[in-house]
This record gives sequence, structure tokens and C-alpha cells, in this order.
Amino acid sequence: REVARLAVPALGSLLADPLMSLIDTAAVGRHGSTSLAALGPNTAVFQIVFQLFSFLSITTTGMVARACADGDGETVRRALANSALLALGFGSAVCLGLNAFAADVLRVMGCSPDLVAAATPYLRIRAFAIPAVLFSTCAQGGCLGQQDAKTPLRIFLVAGAVNAALDVLCVGPAFGYGLNLGVAGAAYATLAAQYASAIIFFLVLVDRRMLPREWRLWRLPSAAELRRITSISGMLLLGSLCRMGVYTMMTTTALRLGTLTMAAHQVALQIFWTLTYFVDPLFVAATSFVARDFGRRPARVRRMSALLMGLSSAVGAVIATLSFCVSAFGAGAFTTDPTVLASIKSVAPLMGAAQLVSALVLVTEGVLIGCGDLRYLLDVHCLNFVALGGVLWWVGRTGAGLQGIWVAVFMNQALRMVQHAAHVWRGGGPDLFARHGDGRGDGRGEENG
Repeated sequence: REVARLAVPALGSLLADPLMSLIDTAAVGRHGSTSLAALGPNTAVFQIVFQLFSFLSITTTGMVARACADGDGETVRRALANSALLALGFGSAVCLGLNAFAADVLRVMGCSPDLVAAATPYLRIRAFAIPAVLFSTCAQGGCLGQQDAKTPLRIFLVAGAVNAALDVLCVGPAFGYGLNLGVAGAAYATLAAQYASAIIFFLVLVDRRMLPREWRLWRLPSAAELRRITSISGMLLLGSLCRMGVYTMMTTTALRLGTLTMAAHQVALQIFWTLTYFVDPLFVAATSFVARDFGRRPARVRRMSALLMGLSSAVGAVIATLSFCVSAFGAGAFTTDPTVLASIKSVAPLMGAAQLVSALVLVTEGVLIGCGDLRYLLDVHCLNFVALGGVLWWVGRTGAGLQGIWVAVFMNQALRMVQHAAHVWRGGGPDLFARHGDGRGDGRGEENG
């Protein structure tokens, strides 16, 4: 019941950003394969940025969860305020950097001159939303740390509705009317939706006194607070860099294989990423509940970890089936190009298999984060970055095509699963097998205590 109360509402809020990208993909895809291909490197850039700074949300969730368990309201407020200030600072810097070097970033991603021209407007416009997105993810982390998933859900539902409505209005002309702004119109729609969610989050958190009402109380984090934040977030940041580096290499490999391959990869990756977010509520539950109870209630941590891993396997089976079916039979919602459709259908089995493994891997990593096992995760992501880089280099050199890229996706997930299973078996993370003697039995004594 505890998992369901947090995970079910969290699903809608966690799907907000991928659904916005998916809506943009569906709207822009009807303008042709070139417009669709232009979204590919942009989506990769923003996925890198948002995953790169996901440590802000994860760190906030853990710190707020621990502070709530201790009944420390002042620490809750400081943790959330510090995260918000860091989010706005990092977001503003990245926004300015992407606008100044937009064309260079796209060229580094492997875009041809024509594709750079088509993709640059979307990148520059949507970059202005980065401060709002990072602030919203921190605010969401604060709510989730208090086991409140309903507030983010309501806010992101409003943002999703704004994005969909403005896509119809701004993208045109596939819908028969609108401003006919094309790719730039999709960027404006997402920009407006993400600032709407940030403003609502700010007003709600100020009203709940989770954020200061007076501007003079917004002070920068102290040296001690920064050390506490960086001790957790530094390894998460480096792990995110390696993990997203793998997906960036996949996108650049697809770009080198041609526009049609890139268009097919864009659709396939959007389907894959969107369905993966259905597992994220269980990841959130792992980072929140395990962080709250780790070191205090070992038997509860053990039971919660086993439950979450079992649920992730069941959810993984469902989304693997959906991934296969959407890719094999529903890709026509994103493109009408027969070559692109055939390419997407050819990788449907690989997408389903990767989705199944990915679900268990993601939740296991949430449990390990909750246990503070961050150094191990950093080592794993660095190793996988090197290994997958070699596989993708081989794909690019041999022309293995989209199938070769998705073999790499599956290998990335399977390798992580084997590594995590071996780590837990050796005694890392939660003591699932109660070998150390401190958590034997059913845990009723500690629950009653």
C-alpha cells in the first residue's frame, strides 16, 4: 500500500517530459523525415542535460526523506531551497551555453549542415526552458521525499495539456490550421508548458512554507551544506555522465548512418524512453523509502527491496510487450515514410527484450542509491561506457545499421543486470539474504519499536 500511494501518482508526473517530447515527435513527424530527424539530436541533447542534473532531484528526495523521518522541518526547507538555487544557477548557465554554441553542439552530435540548419531553432528555443525544468524536478523531489506524489501529478497534467494545445496551435499545417512554425513551434509549446509547471510548483511550495516567502531569506548554501550535497551528488553526476554518454554515442552512430536511420532511431528511442518511465515510480519509491529506512530498519529495507524488484519484473514484462507492439504495429503514428517504418519494425524484438531487462536494472539502481552504494554505481557506469563505446564503434564501422545500435542498447542493459546481481550476491546494497545477522527474522520487533 505504501508503494502504491507513492508510485501510482508519481507515474503521471514522471512521464511529463518524455510525453512532451513524444507529442513534439508526433506533431513534427508529419512534416517529413527531415523535420523528424532534426528532433533526434535535440532530444539527445536535452536528455543528456536533464539526466546530467537528475542528481539534484535524487539528492533532494533522499535528504528530504531522511529529514522527514527525523522530524526536522528546518532541514527540509534548507534542502529544498539549496536544490532550487543550484537548479536555477546550473539551468541558466546551460541555457546560455546552448544558445551561444547551438550549431557547434549539433555538429559535434554528427549533424550534416542541412540538419544543423533544421535543428538549431528548436535547440535554442527549448534551451530557455532548462532553468524551469531543473527547478521543477527539484520541487518534485521535495514532494516525493515527503511521500507526496499527487501534487506533482496535478501540476504536470496541466503542463501536458498546455503543451499539447500549443503544439496543435504552433506547429501546423498537418492539423489543418495553426501558425505553421514547424519544429520551432514545437519548441515554443514545450517552453511555455515547462514554465507553467515551474511557476505553479513555486507558488505551491511557498504556500506550504517549504520555500521561503521573503527574498532576503533566499541565501546561498553554506560550505557545510555544499559538502553534504556534493558528497552525494558528485558520484551521481559522474554516473549520469557515463550513462548518458552511452545514449549519445548511439545517437551519433545513427546520424553517421544517414538521415533515414536517424529518423527511425528517433522514433524507436522515444518509444523506448517513454515506456521506461513507467518503471520510474518504482525507482522513486526505492530512493525514497530505502533512504528513509536504511541504517534504521534493516528488515524493512530488505523486504521493501525484494518487493520493488519483483514489481519491476512484472512491470517490465508489460512494457516490453507494449514496446514490441507499438514499434511493430503502431509506428505509423509518428511517420509515414515506408523505409523508416520498416527500420523501426525490424528492431521491435530487440526493443522489447531491452525493455524487460531495463526495468529490473533501473529499480535495482534505485535501491543501491537509497543504500548509499554510489561508488559502486559510478564504477559500473564508467566500465559500461567504455565497453559500449567499443560496440558502437564497431556498428559504425561495419554499417550494421539500426539493428546494430539496438543490439548495443540490449547489451548495455544486460551487462548492468549481471553486474548488479553479482554485487548484491557479494553483499553489496541491501542485505537481501540476511547473512550478517542484524536483520534476521521478520522484522516485527523493529516495526513495533
